[in-house]
Amino acid sequence: MKTRLFLIAAIAVMVPLQSQAAVSVDKTTDEAYVRNQGFSAQTAEIITVSKARAAGEEYYTKDETDYKNQSKFARFWRKLYVYTDPAAEDYTFYHHDNQSVPKYYDL
Repeated sequence: MKTRLFLIAAIAVMVPLQSQAAVSVDKTTDEAYVRNQGFSAQTAEIITVSKARAAGEEYYTKDETDYKNQSKFARFWRKLYVYTDPAAEDYTFYHHDNQSVPKYYDL
């Protein structure tokens, strides 16, 4: 009888003491949290840019701001290189409209 009462008491105590390990949406979209979960830095940047767009803000990564601060001459040669090598990064990821036909102003 005592063991049965003890078992019922133990279960009654354990039920309300469940783990409160819920993670909020703000936490799961945090850049550090995403990287710690094993995702790439690019994925973390995509999430940050998406959150900024949803809030109506513009967000540029460090590489994009460095690219924008280059001289026109350096940007022209970089765009020419990117135009000839599609695998090269032009630092406009997620900030441009995709077009199926190249235009003269792509250079």
